[in-house]
Amino acid sequence: MKNQTAHIFYVLVCVFFVLKPEVLFAEELTDEAQHITSIINKVIDAYGGKKVVEGIHSLHLKGEIQAFMRHDNGTYELYFKRDRKLRVETKYEHSSELRILNGDRGYRSDDGLPLEEVSGPKYYSMLYQYKHLDILHDLLRGPYRISYAGKSSVDDNDVEVFRLVDKEATIMDVFIDVHNFLIVKVTGYFKADDKKTDLSQEFSDFRKVDGSLFPFRITNYAAGMKIAQTVIDKYFINPDIADSLFGPTNTQSL
Repeated sequence: MKNQTAHIFYVLVCVFFVLKPEVLFAEELTDEAQHITSIINKVIDAYGGKKVVEGIHSLHLKGEIQAFMRHDNGTYELYFKRDRKLRVETKYEHSSELRILNGDRGYRSDDGLPLEEVSGPKYYSMLYQYKHLDILHDLLRGPYRISYAGKSSVDDNDVEVFRLVDKEATIMDVFIDVHNFLIVKVTGYFKADDKKTDLSQEFSDFRKVDGSLFPFRITNYAAGMKIAQTVIDKYFINPDIADSLFGPTNTQSL
């Protein structure tokens, strides 16, 4: 009887120490999933709610840009249209640039020259910019695998960081202000010349437009270096945008 009791005690000890960590790990995963869902819901609410977010299918915005690497200033105009259409035109004092994303192809023109198809960092910069603009809709639609990446700070504001990975293996870290649940930074990672690099956008000066919040100041970074800052003057929500504006032969000035 004593031996049987000792055996039962041994089995119970083994069950506790072998299975307990797995049970705790499962609970941690559940807690993480619940936390992610809770934060995403709060983010969507902060931007006006599900109906407002789902109702935005195109954007047109105008502003001014300061390009630190070029040591130049100019005007900035952007057209965004779901699905996967983006047109960005900048007119600096000493040069100009036109960038177009149409589906899985990207094009670029400098100083009014014919558009040329691009790849690598020039293509990824447009792809990530499109995904940044569409991130709220995608958080609702669910194409990302999301994991919690810890706490950090942006401009001395406390944030929580979530890593998003989609079916294209796009990796983006989203920084969410813990007080107002606004997305204040997004960083995308990719390879260029077999080296890992990143592109970031920081968002600030949020204002309400047609029921949702939009950043009127956007700061761009490449590999951690500040490269440009855009101040938006005006957002146009859901304008009619002709698909021809995203054509590879269209170089007309907006």
